[in-house]
Amino acid sequence: MTVIASQEALQDRTNKTKVNFQAKPANCVALRQGRTCFATVSLSWHTANRGHFCIYEKASNKVMQCWNNSQGNTLQFEFESNEKIAYQLRATEQNIIIAETSVDVSWVHKATVRKRRWRLF
Repeated sequence: MTVIASQEALQDRTNKTKVNFQAKPANCVALRQGRTCFATVSLSWHTANRGHFCIYEKASNKVMQCWNNSQGNTLQFEFESNEKIAYQLRATEQNIIIAETSVDVSWVHKATVRKRRWRLF
């Protein structure tokens, strides 16, 4: 049975269980706009109560890792993207999202369109 929680109910549950879910680093910097950013990212989480939890990549709904009877843990992986990616911590017993975090992608230089002009002497 799938339980669909409203945003208000989700917020109430999150506040009651005191969930901490964060990505480090929360920002990945690429040299030029549109280029792929590479970083080693750690997703850390901690809850007040023990339970069964999974981390999902939000856009693809892909399970990254699950823990049973746990109160917190860390997942470390190689991040490769040219755009922001959001992650969700879900309580698998109730199938609800209890927290979200993301890794933003920014750049040092904005992409520019260069016209190449050839000259013959």
